[in-house]
Amino acid sequence: MTNYQKPLRLLVVLLASACASRVTAQEAGVELQLESNTLEVGEVVDGQLVCTNVGQPQLPAIQAPDGLEIQIVSPNPAQFSQMSIVNGRRSQKVTYTYSLRVVGKKEGVYTIGPIPVAADGRTYQTSPLQVTVQKAAESAQNEGDRLVFVRMTVEPRSLYVTQSFTATLIIGIRKVTDAEGRVVELDNLLEFVDGSGSDTSVFPRRFSSTEQWMTDSSGKRHPYVLHRASKEVRAEQVGPFSVGPVFIKMNYPTAFRRGFFGRLEATRSRKETARAEAIVVDVKGPPEQGRPADFAGAIGQYTLSVEAKPTRVEHGRPVTLSIAIGGEPLEGLAGPDLSRQSELASRFDFATDELTGDVEGRAKVFRRAVFPKQPGEQTIPPLTWSFFDPKAEAYVSLSSKPIPITVDPRAPGGEPLPSPMELAQSEPNGKPLTVLSGGIAPNYVDPRAVLADQSLGVSAPVAGGFLTIWPLTWAAIALTVRHRRRVTNDTGYARRRRAKSQAFDGIHRALRHEQVSQKLGGLGHALTGFICDRFDLPPGEMTPQEVHAVLTAHRLDSTFADEVATFLESCDAVRYAPGIFGALSPEEAAAKTRRWIAEIDRNAR
Repeated sequence: MTNYQKPLRLLVVLLASACASRVTAQEAGVELQLESNTLEVGEVVDGQLVCTNVGQPQLPAIQAPDGLEIQIVSPNPAQFSQMSIVNGRRSQKVTYTYSLRVVGKKEGVYTIGPIPVAADGRTYQTSPLQVTVQKAAESAQNEGDRLVFVRMTVEPRSLYVTQSFTATLIIGIRKVTDAEGRVVELDNLLEFVDGSGSDTSVFPRRFSSTEQWMTDSSGKRHPYVLHRASKEVRAEQVGPFSVGPVFIKMNYPTAFRRGFFGRLEATRSRKETARAEAIVVDVKGPPEQGRPADFAGAIGQYTLSVEAKPTRVEHGRPVTLSIAIGGEPLEGLAGPDLSRQSELASRFDFATDELTGDVEGRAKVFRRAVFPKQPGEQTIPPLTWSFFDPKAEAYVSLSSKPIPITVDPRAPGGEPLPSPMELAQSEPNGKPLTVLSGGIAPNYVDPRAVLADQSLGVSAPVAGGFLTIWPLTWAAIALTVRHRRRVTNDTGYARRRRAKSQAFDGIHRALRHEQVSQKLGGLGHALTGFICDRFDLPPGEMTPQEVHAVLTAHRLDSTFADEVATFLESCDAVRYAPGIFGALSPEEAAAKTRRWIAEIDRNAR
């Protein structure tokens, strides 16, 4: 080898090493992903808009084609970073993911996109994605012929604005039977309903349940569980109001096994759907014909009463009117406009801003201070207030009784009182203010006497306490600074310190989910996240086998590791196997998870 060949070969090796250690970013772009590109009318599918290596994206505006409804579930995308090494080359992948919900509104074939996404001064676009919305499967007319059915009612179908109607939803599910026709007792059949793929419209997902036998078209009887939910809805606008449609997607179980806690888990299931068409409610407005001038929008049935206190006052002092309107509905109810009460305005001064009332029992009470303009025998004239009675379909004008009061002349030398406008401005709610004479007088009038008898000496115990506390304070500050430096410089130490508290927070968040599958999935995630943080492992999902290996490697009992791994396997089954709901008790699983975390934190080496 010549003299110049050795340095050349060394240079090639160095360049290759430098290239191998260089971090390369994967190709940038955005992609729309849906769980399914084919759905029924009314069905809901989850989707994701994944932005890869584009930087921090701006919230995209998605134009949904007619026939689809697309909603971004959260405006803040989930961020994920991943580093990989292939053939000595490292590559980095950073994704921002928006969660979407797509609802099929009517039958047809639709194209979503391209969707523009702006990030770091550039605009990226998704590829067009075709979605097919199929007509819902023909349902048997007889509810007893179906495994799942939906029944929806609305009463009344016609009402006036500000009134309320009651909508009721019933989901009927046939009890599951085995091959011999015996009923399989399950705790809650609703847990087999795919919540993310269903649309329950205005109805809450809290149901009461009853059991009922139903007969199919062949005369055979089957046991059903009827799940019922009701919702009272206030009509806020005039015009048609649509309730529904309701679409239920269910993974109806067909085969079972005993799970980790001895409860039945579904191992096989079949897709069942049920749909209830929308019901349109006619929301009417009060008629123009015959409308009183003082009508302020009240619709219902009401009573009016007015009280005045006191009924004998000195001229210039206020009388408080209490105007009580009883009946229902009281929500949004406006009181009488006193500025339109011409006879009252001619005899009394008062603030003319809008009355604000307080609900007291079955009435709404409006209060206003009025000031008699003249002394002598006076009368608070009748106050009028109008509403529309939807039962009689007619306007009703109420009038209060006149109230006599006595106004005495102002006492000679009396203090001038604030004007009505000043009183109204000084107290936002318009309630009368009481003028008090005098005030709080000081105990000492000579400033030199304030400290004349005060001793400024410090006792020996107090002085000793001050001398002792400074070294202790300095030591506490030094320990705090040392701890903060270690947390800042040693990321592994910081992760271990926070692991247990963060895991318990994760357990708390998991139990707040509505669906059992989400609760158990959150518990499994909290447990694996704790193990990653506790042993300073790379963040990310761990398989039950990996968890078992980590625990035994840190000298934890093999039986204990088996128990934890089996639990995580059950959580994965609930999260990913279709149709498996309610196999585990979330509360029992959460208690075990806390115990396992405490034991790992205490005994791992």
